[in-house]
Amino acid sequence: MKTEITLRLKEQPSIPVEAESINPENLKGKSLKEIYHLPLWSGNRRQKLEDYFEVEITESGGEAEEAKVLQSEDNLAKVVLAGDLSRFKRLGQGMAAGEMEIRGSVGFHAGASMRGGVLRIKGNAADWLGAHMEGGQIMVEGSAGHFVGAAYRGKTQGMSGGTILIRGSAGQMTGSRMRRGLIAVGGDCGDVPGFKMLAGTILISGACGIRAGANMRRGTIVLLQPTRLLPSFYYNCCYRPVFWGILVQELRQKGFELPHADQDFSFQRFSGDANEGGKGEILICQSN
Repeated sequence: MKTEITLRLKEQPSIPVEAESINPENLKGKSLKEIYHLPLWSGNRRQKLEDYFEVEITESGGEAEEAKVLQSEDNLAKVVLAGDLSRFKRLGQGMAAGEMEIRGSVGFHAGASMRGGVLRIKGNAADWLGAHMEGGQIMVEGSAGHFVGAAYRGKTQGMSGGTILIRGSAGQMTGSRMRRGLIAVGGDCGDVPGFKMLAGTILISGACGIRAGANMRRGTIVLLQPTRLLPSFYYNCCYRPVFWGILVQELRQKGFELPHADQDFSFQRFSGDANEGGKGEILICQSN
């Protein structure tokens, strides 16, 4: 049987709430009463999940008993959060398995340090989405803020694995210090995507801000719209990369359609940043 835990927001909190305790693994093996007593922090006050949410546990479409124990680790319950959660921070942080669906917008650090599982956000996401992500998948139906998949201040490496798919737009410094993984943006992207990028792939379907790939060492940035590059990127050739068709198919399998994407697109290839050795690449689409 499949278990689903639904958390419905009672009302919007007056100040941000630290909610890293809410993820499928942390709810495993807990009764309804135990879930209601999960700790949340609001400012310097320790509070309980019941202060903000109504909780319902359903199993195979029916309501479970209050003392019902959830399923085993290899078949975690699906966690659903409903409401405007833009003041709830760190939802899905450290998540390693299972499925979590947020039917609304979320606050800072959603999916940060995520190691596995699937996080779906049917709204917008604030800054630091998937920061230091190691694995798993994040899907955002709306737009995301700044520093998607980036490194926190003082850290040398950001996202090191996994996939972040954003149907809308993304803010500045997307993929900053990225080490591995894939970030795909269906809309526009702010300034300096791929700053100090070490490896991995960033795909931007809409307009891209200035200074793409500044100080990148390795990795690939794919731009489907023309943009002006830094002078430290130099032209190599125009070609049809083999990986492009594979990437389009992979994204389609994940339910992420690129606007007007064609597997036969050709790209201009630029190497850079020359200030960092010139081993990275930016591919700019030449077909519309």
